[in-house]
Amino acid sequence: MNAARLTIPILGLAAAAVLSACSAGGPATAPATVPPSSGTTSANVIASPASSAQASVPAGVPAGLGALPGLSSTGGASGNDALALLPEKFPLPSGATGLYGGRTGGATAVVFTVPDVSAAIAFYRDALPKAGFPLAADSLGFPVGFTGSGITEGVIGVSGNAVGVSIYGTFTAAGAASASSGSTATAAGSPTTGGSSATGGTITIAQDSTPLTEACNNATVNLEGDSDDVTLTGSCQAINVSGDSDHVVVGSAGSVNLSGDADEVTVNSGSPAVTKTGNDDMVLTG
Repeated sequence: MNAARLTIPILGLAAAAVLSACSAGGPATAPATVPPSSGTTSANVIASPASSAQASVPAGVPAGLGALPGLSSTGGASGNDALALLPEKFPLPSGATGLYGGRTGGATAVVFTVPDVSAAIAFYRDALPKAGFPLAADSLGFPVGFTGSGITEGVIGVSGNAVGVSIYGTFTAAGAASASSGSTATAAGSPTTGGSSATGGTITIAQDSTPLTEACNNATVNLEGDSDDVTLTGSCQAINVSGDSDHVVVGSAGSVNLSGDADEVTVNSGSPAVTKTGNDDMVLTG
């Protein structure tokens, strides 16, 4: 079951202040800004002042990134497995080395080190639009904000020699390359086989109250949002529903795991393995 998304004051990280602090080897110290109005279209991802940052961050991640949504002090991937959680075709600056990758509270967070964070921010302002991720006018206190390719909100923050990327939305991860073909996802997110529609991997759906149709292509689907109406075409490896009051229809699935409450999954063919740990959940099979 998902907790409500974070709603706390915003940390004013002006780009100049951040880049100046990064060149000095430490996070910026800047006064907090006034939170955006409720009418803003980018209210899903926000930052907090340093005093409100997480008490602990994943091992190796600078404390200055503690306000980045999606971080968890327990679990998570590292190295290339962390980078593989980024969306397909998401650009990476030269020399990026994965520190942490994970999902918490509906957000996917990936942190990596780079030789020069100032150069990394300049790289992203140029490379993101070219890769299909338009820059967002409101980055909510982070140096860079972006959308695109199913992403409802994305932000990039920096601290020390680390870059943190936080994403809300629905996207296919870079690691979703076909296991049967033997292809491997590169750090930049494109399968080495060059395929445009990768199979397997993971599809994460984090937004709330959204009608959505996705091709499953033998992927594992993590449904983390609430009150979604999702149609999954084809066959899924597994469907994991941790949100509440979701309705899912799928062609077939190897397994269905329900940990949220009041969820309903309809599997049109086959007999999946079913695990239910939430309340009032239902799995219907054809």
